[in-house]
Amino acid sequence: MNEHSLPKSEKLCSRTAINRLFAEGSAFIVYPLRVVYRIDDGSTAPPQFFVNIPKRNFKRAVKRVYLRRRIREAYRLHKEILAEPLSCRHQSMHVAFLYLDKNLNDFHTIERKMVEALHRLVQKTEPQQPEPPVVEP
Repeated sequence: MNEHSLPKSEKLCSRTAINRLFAEGSAFIVYPLRVVYRIDDGSTAPPQFFVNIPKRNFKRAVKRVYLRRRIREAYRLHKEILAEPLSCRHQSMHVAFLYLDKNLNDFHTIERKMVEALHRLVQKTEPQQPEPPVVEP
């Protein structure tokens, strides 16, 4: 199968899963994207995601569709950055990409920010090492 495909199983469609993502998830910003994520341990399912472009910032559906397609394409091309470490750790993740900017950005800007966001997501999934206590003489 093509490694750059984006099957339906990787799209987050369930309303209850989306509500749970926003209720229990964590977030960070890689402008112009706000990334909300929730990690599931013990699951080997591929990471699921969805994209949200606010109607308040883009009244025309054409512009919202333009941005949604660019963000999805950037994710599709670079999803292996996130998928491989998660499968090695037997984890799964739900991710929401929210577009914050009021202006249209070109694909290269969105792609660069998506790669940065995926690398930060991988860092968030790494087990945290407790710092050794500092002993003062």
